[in-house]
Amino acid sequence: MSPILSDRAVLSFDAFTTAFAATSSIAIDKDVDSSASHRTGRAAAPRLIVTDLDGTLLDEHGQVSARNAGALRRAAAAGARVVIATGRPVWWLGPVLDAGFTGTAVCLNGAVVYDAGADDIVATSPLTPSAMRRFVSALEDRVDFTVAVERFGTDESCCWAEYDYAHPWGEARFARGSRDQVLDQPAAKLLIRAGQGSASLATAARAMADDQVHVTYSTDDGLLEVAAAGVDKGATLDRLAREWGVTPAEAVAFGDMPNDLEMLTWAGRGVAMGNGHPDVVAVADEVAPEHHRDGVAVVLERWF
Repeated sequence: MSPILSDRAVLSFDAFTTAFAATSSIAIDKDVDSSASHRTGRAAAPRLIVTDLDGTLLDEHGQVSARNAGALRRAAAAGARVVIATGRPVWWLGPVLDAGFTGTAVCLNGAVVYDAGADDIVATSPLTPSAMRRFVSALEDRVDFTVAVERFGTDESCCWAEYDYAHPWGEARFARGSRDQVLDQPAAKLLIRAGQGSASLATAARAMADDQVHVTYSTDDGLLEVAAAGVDKGATLDRLAREWGVTPAEAVAFGDMPNDLEMLTWAGRGVAMGNGHPDVVAVADEVAPEHHRDGVAVVLERWF
């Protein structure tokens, strides 16, 4: 199995905090909605552990806490396969790569599969220029927006945006161009930036989208994330799990936003974070403590 953290990472995290004594079982915090918790009781340890990054594995500072790192290291040492599944592109995996992650990362909501150990993109699911143009053209009549794309690659040179596009998480080093230039090559993800909430924007977009695209979002700050039809975290994980001989029942997945919905419903045990979006909490088998309270570790420490 691919290790989650190398020896280098162990030293890195020890610099932040001293090791803690893992307990055999830790209950969900009382102030967390646990109405969906423990439906299946104390099941066998999962063979596949999948975690989102922002709002899930990463803390409020965008880092992997020592406790979360320790839980994942123990899981990997026990034989579980640990996978990152994120809306982030490969070039934005710094927090986990710096921690020594060498496993599989499902990036850009399933459009890219990246082997961190080999520093290699091993699978892609492109969104065609024609599909992007049709979607953008249909949306133009309803919403005022700007566009950007994430193309295939491992550095920021694959980011293209319209001249006046404003990234919600600060300025990546986008190449800038006209809308036609941004949409003239296949992309992993199309980004739609508008001055309204993501939920209402998604509702409007889905109402006019054709069957060539999949629309989701991972922030409430007026950003849609568009992939090719059939491309989402859950679908990509299903293909990978089949290759690895793992069934959904043997998987646990952690997430917090609507781009995690398919992944959480695919896994035998879907875990929403305490800070999760209501739609995610609604489909989850369990609600863990918030991301800044080591919710991933709290669940994994039952087994590892």
